[in-house]
Amino acid sequence: MRLTFISDTHGRHEEIALPGGDILIHCGDFTKRGEVYTVQSFADYLGKQNYRHKIVIAGNHDFSFENEYKEEVESMLLKNGIIYLNDSGINIDGLNFWGSPVQPRFFDWAFNCDRGEAIKKHWDLIPSNTDILITHGPPFGILDRIQKGEHVGCEDLLNAVLQIKPKIHAFGHIHEAYGIQEKLGIIFVNASSLDLSYQVTHKAVNLLL
Repeated sequence: MRLTFISDTHGRHEEIALPGGDILIHCGDFTKRGEVYTVQSFADYLGKQNYRHKIVIAGNHDFSFENEYKEEVESMLLKNGIIYLNDSGINIDGLNFWGSPVQPRFFDWAFNCDRGEAIKKHWDLIPSNTDILITHGPPFGILDRIQKGEHVGCEDLLNAVLQIKPKIHAFGHIHEAYGIQEKLGIIFVNASSLDLSYQVTHKAVNLLL
């Protein structure tokens, strides 16, 4: 099965080169600040891509997915055949996918959650048989280093991932930490498509599973 991962496209989705495959996965932040018209453009674009399935989670920029426009924008994805996950999962061809948009509190952005027990409640929802985990933010210490050199990922997410041991854990959020890393048999993917200056710099990540 050919999987393609992208993230943090921030309205520049039409500039991303997509090779086609079985499943396309977007790890959140497809808008600048949750603009409904950007969601519609994104949904129309994604729906036309050459993949059997498309899976999307929201990110901290995607405000409309947690405010009064929530039903409207979720419907835009659904009408284009896009699977939207929000602390939820789906089985495709025997593979279990789980997605969550939350990340440790980051100023006043969307899907914020305090570190500790509050965010751990979300990670406790992840089923033990998850094969592909999709979160917006990274786990602590893995592809989460910001320009200043600090690791900003979530410690409780790391604990959950190491316990569940999915085949792949994909995320974005930290643009400058784009890349792939394998640890303890888990493939970690930071699929951020834009760099720190919000320029389309990073290629879509393609994996064969």
